[in-house]
Amino acid sequence: MTPRILVIDDDPSLVHLMRADLEEEGYDVLTGYDGQVAIKLARTEQPDLIVLDVNMPMTNGLLAAQTIRKTAETKNIPIIMLSGEASEKIFPLIQEMGRMMHIKKPVDLDELNSLVRQVLQKYPPDQAHK
Repeated sequence: MTPRILVIDDDPSLVHLMRADLEEEGYDVLTGYDGQVAIKLARTEQPDLIVLDVNMPMTNGLLAAQTIRKTAETKNIPIIMLSGEASEKIFPLIQEMGRMMHIKKPVDLDELNSLVRQVLQKYPPDQAHK
């Protein structure tokens, strides 16, 4: 089974870049551009991993992640948060939620790929929703 990854960021060029890179790595990739779409696609598509930007208009990534964590069918999906903000501000919030990692922007695709592999190894797709 090919792991399904949901990529959400309000920068379309970055979403396109990450999608192309992750697809080249062999993943099935879904995309969106705001937190509301992240919540909706997490529920309807049940991805194995979510890559989610922190700072977005309307519903930001932290609020979307909190909503995803409160929903039974999505609460255990691992999330990689993307942020250009200082790690010391974001890291405590991320640690509280569990199954959540952080990567700084600008995104290094090699670092992203490495983290995606680590997360999917730790939380295999067949166990992502348990």
